[in-house]
Amino acid sequence: MYVSLILRDKMSLFSAWLKVIFITALICPLYSETLLTPQRRSRRDDLDCDVFRDQLYICTKELRPLCGTNGKTYPNRCIFCSAMLESNEGFGLEHHGPCHSA
Repeated sequence: MYVSLILRDKMSLFSAWLKVIFITALICPLYSETLLTPQRRSRRDDLDCDVFRDQLYICTKELRPLCGTNGKTYPNRCIFCSAMLESNEGFGLEHHGPCHSA
């Protein structure tokens, strides 16, 4: 009697773990492609500066540098867009992050 109780408890524990492993195996493929890859931003979102058109240089102090095609590093999107909208030289976004000098 006591042995069958122990066996039943071990079987229910094994069954619970088996369910957890099975559910995890079903869920993992859903997230495996997006979990380990860096998120790409579309170029259209990066260049949408219309939000800042009416309030040039009214920016927060966040630090998310952007490199312009003019070779200058801008601290964040607001300052980048303000400079781009105010500029006559017509530059754009080269890449996210600071510019690398050669």
